[in-house]
Amino acid sequence: MITFYFIRHGLKEAVPFDPPLTTIGLEQAKAAAELLKNVEFKEILASPKTRTKQTAEIIAKYHPLKIIFDERLKERMEWENGVEFEEFINEWNKTDIDRNYQPRKGLASNFNGQQMKDLIDELSRKHQDGNILIITHGGTIADLLRNFFGEENLPHIISTLTNAKYIDIAECSITTIQKSGDKYTLLKLGDISHLSIPLT
Repeated sequence: MITFYFIRHGLKEAVPFDPPLTTIGLEQAKAAAELLKNVEFKEILASPKTRTKQTAEIIAKYHPLKIIFDERLKERMEWENGVEFEEFINEWNKTDIDRNYQPRKGLASNFNGQQMKDLIDELSRKHQDGNILIITHGGTIADLLRNFFGEENLPHIISTLTNAKYIDIAECSITTIQKSGDKYTLLKLGDISHLSIPLT
């Protein structure tokens, strides 16, 4: 049995391209690190973006493992320099509504979720048991959930979810998926019980 811990990065600066964590985001990462410090991980993987790298480095201080940075863990779209935020959000919303929509910059939601699923399948073949920690992005976690469990099935799996096109993954929340045999089970979605500090 293998358990995957997916953590969204902490709160980031509201600037385009590759923003770092805010002071609150750094504190959120420390809270997640404290929660997970006694969990033994086989591997720690992270998106190579600054905010995920910072989050991963804080959490990894408790674990004698080298962080593996994987391009497949990046967000499906980034707010680019020179682009108005409203324009970016409009494009993002299109990728939520139509999962095969190809944005001008970035990846289609379905493609993003599939490459994440491929990565998880690779890790499952490599490790038959234990825990894997993955620090990534909210949209990427949501895309993976849609691809793993099916958009039409998610509202039945997650009682609080009414629309699987809009899955809210809070900063530094923890989502856990467990694999036993050939079956994947969603154990927790966006757990923030370890965060006593504000989310924004």
